[in-house]
Amino acid sequence: MNATVDPDSPIGREARAWALAVSGEPFPPERSADLRRWLDADPAHARAYEEAETVLLALSELQSLAHPPVDAPRRAFLTRPAAWAGGLTALAACLAIAVFAATPPAPLETGAQARQVALKDGSSATLAPGSRLAQASRWNDRRYVLERGEAFFAVRKADGRRFQVEIGQTEVEVLGTRFDARTSASGQVRVAVEEGRVAVYQGEARKEVARLGAGDYVLVENGRAQGGRLPAPTEAAAWRAGRLAYADAPLGDVVADLVARGHAGLQVTPRAAALRITASFQLDQADRFIASLPEILPVNVRTSGGQRTIDVRPGPTSSPP
Repeated sequence: MNATVDPDSPIGREARAWALAVSGEPFPPERSADLRRWLDADPAHARAYEEAETVLLALSELQSLAHPPVDAPRRAFLTRPAAWAGGLTALAACLAIAVFAATPPAPLETGAQARQVALKDGSSATLAPGSRLAQASRWNDRRYVLERGEAFFAVRKADGRRFQVEIGQTEVEVLGTRFDARTSASGQVRVAVEEGRVAVYQGEARKEVARLGAGDYVLVENGRAQGGRLPAPTEAAAWRAGRLAYADAPLGDVVADLVARGHAGLQVTPRAAALRITASFQLDQADRFIASLPEILPVNVRTSGGQRTIDVRPGPTSSPP
């Protein structure tokens, strides 16, 4: 979902024309609607437009260097406009290459503790333990990839610029809101909204599978989406208050979350990991929750040498005839 678009391809040229139009001419509502339809027609259109817009912004900054304010100090190189123009062209070409080749910044990661970070665009993200969040592009501070774990986002509105989070084949898009996004060990994606509205898309075709308001959530698993309502909008990221909540989640996901939060001596067998569970408990009561699992699911919890293993309870053996 992150591949760049060849700027000389038909899509690249059309994206460049749109970016030039937006930055250089009056843009009435009907033109905005045309642009919106073009962007929504293909995910490659949106990528190409963002890349073209980034190049134009960078070149605009170079142009401002070439033509400083009249009261700026005179510099020697400004007395050689022809040489400077040639240098500017070469530098612009190098910059255009760098825009598409530069690697994104280092991802943000957490260990056993949550971490709150300020994002470059003025938004913020609170990462749950064991999470990893990456900026999708060095040149776009409104697009991120949640590679693992869970994060709560407080998104700042920015003149209509979309804020996007990719989670596997799922994408969340907002203008300004507070929402939680989670990707589990099994690949299940959960998006829950505390405030505002978000759209959730699925797959390369960018098919909209949910449009959520405050208090709504959606689970995306194996290409299918199932929505629901939270007890209260503040439950969107209950983990921030030390409580874990699951709705029809694989037991393996629960165990993975507990391990990420410091329960290193806990493991689950593959058969038990596939069992589904709906549960909610305070993190400081996790040991009690683990001990109660045989009352909820057909499992046993064995302890050996400080290691706790959750396995499927053996069924009754039949007597020989």
